[in-house]
Amino acid sequence: MHYKRDINILDFYGSLDENTLLSYKGPIDTRILQVIGSYLEGLLKESPKAGRKVFKIFIELAQNISYYSAEKSIIRNNEEIGTGMVLISDSINHYIFVTGNLVKNDDIVTIIEKSEIINSLNREELREYKREQRKLPVGQKGGAHIGLIQVALTSAHPLDIEVNPIDDDYSFFSIAVKIDK
Repeated sequence: MHYKRDINILDFYGSLDENTLLSYKGPIDTRILQVIGSYLEGLLKESPKAGRKVFKIFIELAQNISYYSAEKSIIRNNEEIGTGMVLISDSINHYIFVTGNLVKNDDIVTIIEKSEIINSLNREELREYKREQRKLPVGQKGGAHIGLIQVALTSAHPLDIEVNPIDDDYSFFSIAVKIDK
């Protein structure tokens, strides 16, 4: 039987180059974190220092998707979990780690503002900012803020954020981070 597909998986496969180490789209729960984390540890053992950084950043950004994505999947026991994308690519001098997920437009301005603050700070200022944010009551932290600070500290590079409007209610938010080898 032959039918017309809406998506050509070969085109998607072709959009990934030979430097793509990992490409995943789906729910991000503890089991996925464990499987991808184990894969990354094995894959990046040739560059132990960079590998540890990639692993730490993976955990932070994947948890952000799990907790804050506007797109949800229902998994075992009717648990609702965030859905998103993870992409890791390799180049001669660094790894690029990219995540993306849907966010509510009501939340996007806050995310952009916090990312801009993080990108404006040097390493010592980031550490102080993280300490200040930890002192705030939980409701005032505004979601993934501490995690984004930690990602910037771990990578030692600015967060490369991108927001693409989808409709009146949602945008696709992505973060790319460079990790030196």
